[in-house]
Amino acid sequence: MTDVEQDLSAGVGFIDGEFYPTSDVRISISDLGFLMSDCTHDAAHVWKGSFFRLDDHIDRFERSLARLNMNLPYNRAETVDIVIECVRRSGLRDSLVYLIATRGIPSDRRRDLRTCTNRFIAVAYPFLWYVQPEQMETGAQVVISSTVRIPPESVDPRIKNFNRLDFSRALFEAYDRGSEHPLLTDFEGNITEGRGFNVFALFGGKLVSPEKGVLDGMTRRTVMELCAETNIKAELANIKPDDLRSAEEVFLTSTAGGVMPVTKVDDELIGNGSPGLLTLRLKDLYWALHDNPKYATPIAYD
Repeated sequence: MTDVEQDLSAGVGFIDGEFYPTSDVRISISDLGFLMSDCTHDAAHVWKGSFFRLDDHIDRFERSLARLNMNLPYNRAETVDIVIECVRRSGLRDSLVYLIATRGIPSDRRRDLRTCTNRFIAVAYPFLWYVQPEQMETGAQVVISSTVRIPPESVDPRIKNFNRLDFSRALFEAYDRGSEHPLLTDFEGNITEGRGFNVFALFGGKLVSPEKGVLDGMTRRTVMELCAETNIKAELANIKPDDLRSAEEVFLTSTAGGVMPVTKVDDELIGNGSPGLLTLRLKDLYWALHDNPKYATPIAYD
């Protein structure tokens, strides 16, 4: 059994009113979520038996649904109950949880989107580290891809989505360059984001994260809030590739891993080639928040 198969068999999912092992959660190939990638999702995580910022994830998911003209058969309270139940049934204390809405199957031959019944799916997997645990200690390498990010005028990155052919192309380029973490630029040559992560860079004592063409990542938002609370200068602004390569510190943020240090961009070492002091401080502050009742939604396991 592969690692992926083990993860699938360890989780629990929900679809069409029933709970299943995640390996048995399937949609029809006629669903436009498959045929057209006409879907949205959100990814939350459970750490030590509690969801982190679940209400904020649900808020973002609902905004995405509204922007895509989707209506689900469950209200907010029911949605929360479903995702909590997926984790409870799985028994996972550390979990990555997906909320997915697909367009559904049109009821006429013209595939009129207005005739679709939108579908809700939830799945709870074992927690996934985007940057492997050993790299969390030494720092990851990112590469700036030659692939240009899909422009926000075409696909709004604030709507978390699976339109990721640009990332797939960039990943193969990254593999050839010895990395698994490509960053894409926009048509103006500004750094945007990677597949599933935002990026921060430290310049002259100020943290900067790209201001446009990116998802409003929950971990990025948390880092910005931590900076405001601890008097660390931080802002959203454009970052050019050459600036990123010469930054004092660089780190990635993601629900799947938190604050993740970067010690090499392309062929350039960042700082002294070790995770930066501010990066490590924010990493510790981020994980400490998981014990704060303001952000934690405990799960009542059997």
